[in-house]
Amino acid sequence: MSRLLSPTEVISDNLVYVCYLPYGLSIAALYLFGRTAILPLYTALFLAYWLAFNSFQLSLGLTLTILTPILFCGWLTRKKLGWRWRYNLGNSDIGIRLLFMDMLAPLLTRVLTVIWGRGYAIPEDTVAGYFSSNIDLYSILNLQILIASAVIFTPLFYFPLRMLANPRYAKTFYISSKSSLTNEKNRLSAIVWCAMLASFFLIFLLFPHLAIISSYLVPLIFILFAWGIMRFSLRLMTFLWACSCYLLMYFNLEVLSINSIYSLTFASSTFIAFTISLLYIASAYRKSQWMQQAFYRLALTDPMVQRANLRALSRELKSVESPTLCYLYLDNLKFFGRHYGIQMRVYCKRRIIDEIKASLGEREGVYQIAGDGLIILLEGDDIAQRLRQLMAQLSQSEIRWQGNIIDFNYASSFGSFTPAHNDLYRMCGQLCYLAEQALHQGGLLFLDDTGKTIADQVSAQVEMLKKIKQAIAKESLVLFAQPIVSAQSEHRYYEVLCRLRDDQTIIMPSQFMPLVTECHLSARLDQLVVKKAAIFLRQRQQQGKPLPQLAINLLPATLTERGISETLCEIFKKYHLPHENVLFEVTEEQYLFNQPTAINNICQLRNAGFRIAIDDFGTGFANYEQVKRLNVDVIKIDGMFIKDLENDRLNQLIVKSICEIAREKKLCVVAEYVETPEQQRLLTLLGVDYLQGYLLGQPGPLENIA
Repeated sequence: MSRLLSPTEVISDNLVYVCYLPYGLSIAALYLFGRTAILPLYTALFLAYWLAFNSFQLSLGLTLTILTPILFCGWLTRKKLGWRWRYNLGNSDIGIRLLFMDMLAPLLTRVLTVIWGRGYAIPEDTVAGYFSSNIDLYSILNLQILIASAVIFTPLFYFPLRMLANPRYAKTFYISSKSSLTNEKNRLSAIVWCAMLASFFLIFLLFPHLAIISSYLVPLIFILFAWGIMRFSLRLMTFLWACSCYLLMYFNLEVLSINSIYSLTFASSTFIAFTISLLYIASAYRKSQWMQQAFYRLALTDPMVQRANLRALSRELKSVESPTLCYLYLDNLKFFGRHYGIQMRVYCKRRIIDEIKASLGEREGVYQIAGDGLIILLEGDDIAQRLRQLMAQLSQSEIRWQGNIIDFNYASSFGSFTPAHNDLYRMCGQLCYLAEQALHQGGLLFLDDTGKTIADQVSAQVEMLKKIKQAIAKESLVLFAQPIVSAQSEHRYYEVLCRLRDDQTIIMPSQFMPLVTECHLSARLDQLVVKKAAIFLRQRQQQGKPLPQLAINLLPATLTERGISETLCEIFKKYHLPHENVLFEVTEEQYLFNQPTAINNICQLRNAGFRIAIDDFGTGFANYEQVKRLNVDVIKIDGMFIKDLENDRLNQLIVKSICEIAREKKLCVVAEYVETPEQQRLLTLLGVDYLQGYLLGQPGPLENIA
């Protein structure tokens, strides 16, 4: 049947096939059925030729020369592409299929027909021209006929045969074709495309003999299909292109330029070139679409955690009516990450995200965010209750890394999100800040509708940080001094206190010191304080005034800086000042006394002639062992033991024991927060050497020291 349907023309009294459909049918059957099609193909093709020509030799020759190269090239294609070489036709590996199945197979068929024609006599009145070894346009046309059949018309048989073999595929073909034509994005384009295709064929039927129409009809249809193949179903466009080519070849006499072998050869090559171009356009477009989708998926996925990110959340928020955003804070994640590394952080976040997702609704989600938390999108009411249950569930879940259990403390904050009033990234920042506060306030806090409270708090901190950096850059710190008076004599020295000046307002350390530590500005601030104190002493020295003894605080983070002791010594060397006039006060911190760098800096300062004091003694990690290790000069008892000294017998015993140990070590003891004469009397009686507090003098500008 396919042979009878093949378009033919008579040129110079020779019957010439414009394309040979059995060739495309054989390739389509091999793609569809694989090796099971081999025997039926040989049998059917041989019987068809036997019935047509009634010649065993000719029928056998045609069957072998057509099918054997196809099977051989199918084997080559399978070796190259693997066992799925017959699948995903037209979408991938087009170059390999074109090379082997559509080019090499027709070439081998042509070679075999020539060889068969030389070995066996072919009757002149049948198809002798196809077995001819002459090199002329007819020989070239015979090769092009096979190539055109393979390239253009394989889809013409492949899709209908597959639908017949598998009715479910027919349904899939129909649904995909219909959806590509009728979806909202392509609906208008589909109408225009179908109207233009119908118009072209209507013109073709009405004016088949006009040269101008026949000359430009194929290029116009090619352009139309090139546009359609980038918008509609590839399978549908490939099948319709094959049908259009068949109609043009079969009915449009002017297109094929009858009685001209030159024009027919050119027309055949044009169809082949256009078809290959369409296939590659489709392949390139599908690849670009795939890459675009892949890049889009990557854009919605965190590259480390491999879970949805804030960009994915931003897209999802457009489809949710009344969303609530929640921030889940994973306390200790940073701490464990420092010990186990970043892979542990990634693993833990993945585990937690996957566990949370299992408890969420269809339109809810959990999203990765930089830092120590996650963003959760929830819908509905009772958000607080759901978050408490979720945190309880996570607390009971066990996460192991390298055989060790990783325990997190969870805290959360939440707030309603409205695109008109909220900025996603700003709100995430506010929720993050609030969740960290919630860790110490019951584990859950609600962000009000406007977020104004949190925004004001965060803005105030940002503004304060700006003032701190400006003060350090411009060296505009203000130094105050508070006297520390001997309990037994009139001798005194002064503790240097740092303040910030904002226009005419003095900012106290409690307002800016936490930010200094958090933003790693401790070393820069302390260096500036020491420098300004040294300048003050140098000015006193130049004026011939006695140099007061100063106690300067060093923040814990400063002492963990490598080389800070050399830097401080250089400042005093620059101004030619004696080291004996300065005492450095070190606030006790557990990590400080466990840092070799900090201990080394303290020892180097003491060896350089500076005295060392432990501030706030008795409240944290510092104990008598640390006093022994560091070989300090002064102990400052924390004010918590002084404030209620008159009424608390235990505090009196603690102070007395500190003083007794200090005397054994020949250390000086200082008591802070002395505010009443009774406290002064008791501290003197217990053996404290120096007293500091409002009773003995309030802080004042450093330059006002007598």
